[in-house]
Order: sequence, then structure tokens, then C-alpha cells
Amino acid sequence: MKTIKLLSLAFVLLISVNVLAQVNSAESSYSEGTNMINLNDAEYASMSFENIIDKYKGKVIYLDFWASWCRPCKNEMPHSLNMQKHFKGKDVVFLYLSSDRDANAWRNSVAQLKITGENYLVNGKVHNEYNNLFDVRYIPRYVLINKDGKVVDANAKRPSSSEIIVDIENLL
Repeated sequence: MKTIKLLSLAFVLLISVNVLAQVNSAESSYSEGTNMINLNDAEYASMSFENIIDKYKGKVIYLDFWASWCRPCKNEMPHSLNMQKHFKGKDVVFLYLSSDRDANAWRNSVAQLKITGENYLVNGKVHNEYNNLFDVRYIPRYVLINKDGKVVDANAKRPSSSEIIVDIENLL
């Protein structure tokens, strides 16, 4: 009986070490300029969608609703990174809101896809708030917000569209 208990404990410890190693590996491989906020963490639990948007007032906001399991979302990421390079040093913020339920999948995808900018893993509260505003029925979905915090395009063009560059430049 003792042997089974010891083997069970060793197995649990091995899994725990593996999970921690995966989390640390993802965190150490984030690209420079990547900010990660998990709204499921206690310190952010009271944050609302409005709080998130207000944080970036004075800048044009390009909102990207996505998830790690969404192939079209992931296919747009290289184009999004190119847009970030184009607007580097300008008053534009790229805000990625992931609806993932698995924080490790979110972290690993941000690291793998080299997603820089402001990355949020949303909780149920924030998900409901932005759904009430934008009725996000599919992803990827993009929203363009001006420097005053007003939505100018609730169905903005994808990063792969060259027209989105012009749309953002017109707001600067």
C-alpha cells in the first residue's frame, strides 16, 4: 500500500514539475514588447472591458479577438506583426483578447506566434461585456477604436488587408 501511495505522489510531482516547466518555457520565450495579462488571475478579476480600453486612451486601438485553437486567427498573426512594425513609434496599440479557456494554450500560442503588444486572456465577465457591445459570433474579429476611445469600425479589416493600414493612418 505504501508503494502505491509513493508512486502516486511521485506521479503527481512529476506532472506538476512538467506543467511548471511548460509555463516557464513559454514565458521565457515571449518576444520583446509582449505584455501578458490573465484576467482570470485574482489581481485582475475586477477589471472590465471598459477599464482595458480606457487604459489606452490617446492611442488608436486595433482590437483582435482570437483564440489559440482558431486557425484563421493564427494565419493573420504574421500580418498583424507586420502592421506593428509599420506603426512602431506611433500612437497605435495592438490589443489581443483571447477567449481561450486554457491559460497554458494561450501562453504557448503567444510565444509560438511571437505575438507582441497587449495580450489579454479574458474571463467570463469581460467576454460577456464585449459580446454585448460587438456581438462577437466568430473569430477572428477586429475592431478599430480612435484616440478618444470611440469605436469607428466594429468590423475592421483583417491585418492581411492592406486597406487597414490606411484606416489606421487616417485616425492618427
